[in-house]
Amino acid sequence: MLRSFRIAAAVSGLALLVGCGDRPPGHTDIFGRLMEAGPAAETMKRARATSPGADAYRAAYYKYSMEHAEYEFNMMEHYKSAVYHANNAMAAAGGADPEPAPIASRKLPADKVDELTSARNRLVAALNAGGASRNPDAAGKAVARFNCWMEQQEENFQPRDIAYCKNQFMEALALIEQTAAATPETITIAADVLFDFDKAVIKPAFFPALDKVAEMLVKNTNIRVEVAGHTDTAGPASYNQRLSERRAKAVADYLERKGVSRDRMTVRGYGETRLAVPTPDNTREPRNRRVEIRQR
Repeated sequence: MLRSFRIAAAVSGLALLVGCGDRPPGHTDIFGRLMEAGPAAETMKRARATSPGADAYRAAYYKYSMEHAEYEFNMMEHYKSAVYHANNAMAAAGGADPEPAPIASRKLPADKVDELTSARNRLVAALNAGGASRNPDAAGKAVARFNCWMEQQEENFQPRDIAYCKNQFMEALALIEQTAAATPETITIAADVLFDFDKAVIKPAFFPALDKVAEMLVKNTNIRVEVAGHTDTAGPASYNQRLSERRAKAVADYLERKGVSRDRMTVRGYGETRLAVPTPDNTREPRNRRVEIRQR
């Protein structure tokens, strides 16, 4: 992100710029800069006119990528970088998944490769653990800031800009890693603890535990879950199917009363078709009698 001279002020230094053989990667001389300006302006115009859409993660990535694009275009007049970030923003607005730049896509200083590789691996792990759905703003920011960090580290001559992108990335990454750690993929509740035998009425003693689940879901409004009832193989399969459905519905009804929107929950009973522990028919097995609240 090298600030170019304005045309009027560039004449005296033109020979130096033309003859410079020590430019940061991605930079060009003043003639190249002037050739890039027009196409970059058109790209920026399209990007500004693009709607980020309703998906919160992609909308966040669009917003933070456009911040980089505007900075590069207006403040630094580094048009290649502006186009890079603007194109990333438009791709996400069009439905593409935001992607942290591959390490090999940039000519990074050798002593920075391990650090950026580790950071990218952490980011990918947090996203794969559901970070984009749990905290879409932080996830979109983390990917955009990582791509900015990669760009700045390749140029490797503006410490303040490198630090800005890196620090913003680390802050956003910490948020999605923290959320991922606090929100398990599946919550399994033993039916024998939750309900009396052969019943689908939640025991009052278990209200506080379900309240904590509801509180977690209310705080993380982008999480959608499946509430699934399961039984063991004791008794007729058709009866077990109905019992599992009633129990799943009882849990979903409780969560809804505590503020979890019903349209965020899929409610299903699986009866004895998905055993946690394989057993023969007509076998009592407590581990198979359960209700699972699973992210989807």
